[in-house]
Amino acid sequence: ADTVGGHFYNSAIIAEDPWATIAYNSPDGVATGITESVVTGVTSSQVLGRTLVVHDSAGVRIACGKIVQKMASSQLPLETSAFSTYPGYTGSLAVSGSVQVGETVAGTQILSFMLEGADPQCNSTADIAGVANACGIHVHAGLSCDDAGDHYYNSNSVTEDPWKPVRYTVDGNGSASGQNVHVVTGWGIGDVDGRTMVVHDINGSRVACALVQGAQVDGMPLFVESFSKYPGYTGSLSIAGSVAVEQIGTGAEASQVLDFSLTGADPACSVADSSGARRLRGAASGSVPNACGIHVHEGSNCSDADTVGGH
Repeated sequence: ADTVGGHFYNSAIIAEDPWATIAYNSPDGVATGITESVVTGVTSSQVLGRTLVVHDSAGVRIACGKIVQKMASSQLPLETSAFSTYPGYTGSLAVSGSVQVGETVAGTQILSFMLEGADPQCNSTADIAGVANACGIHVHAGLSCDDAGDHYYNSNSVTEDPWKPVRYTVDGNGSASGQNVHVVTGWGIGDVDGRTMVVHDINGSRVACALVQGAQVDGMPLFVESFSKYPGYTGSLSIAGSVAVEQIGTGAEASQVLDFSLTGADPACSVADSSGARRLRGAASGSVPNACGIHVHEGSNCSDADTVGGH
């Protein structure tokens, strides 16, 4: 079977498999979304000609498509500008880092963040129950940090503030990170473009702010035009649709973003939890490797499992 290697990324500079947490959500068999930037350390020219594999809820490979060069119109994820001190905040915290905002299904954003300088009291043992906005990281409605406004969501379609439970946790090194944080706002990613991202301390005070804006594209646009069943797969799922693959960043920060629109996906797939572990509805505990995954593989031929390779 597959002997070519693992997921496609530069293992010489990227320590952990960056594709492990990338997954789709398709409760009705339709999967549309924009992933976070997947930091692979490889460029579009290196991704060209590789294969993209779709998995079911058990992690089984069900479909494969070849990545080709084509002018594709795709919606890139958003990312924050440099953080600045929130107007009026006089404390000692100085937040830096970045937040990326993608989209899973219409009206749902997916956050990935890496912060330094956030409130160290926002650790894993902090008791913040009942403290509004404590340790929060939220999109606000304002178009500038001078007037950030309230949390940004469509109150006509979303009854409860979806940003209330979205928080960061500072680790022992003073960093805070998160992946696959899903927030149902009722707005599209285009609506979020230009809004503000606000970081709160343990008391819920606003300490830092940045604008949310479109990411910068590098490299050639790539595309998966069609899918075939994965060699040896005998199940009933039949994937159709397309995926645009864009490069963000260069060098060690070179990343891929997938903008996908699929039908025939596994309806058993559910959203990932905020830790990035893939959990399925009805599962008692634990994560399922590659469950509902959509990943670039090393191989260059979908007709033979031996040539597709691993992730």
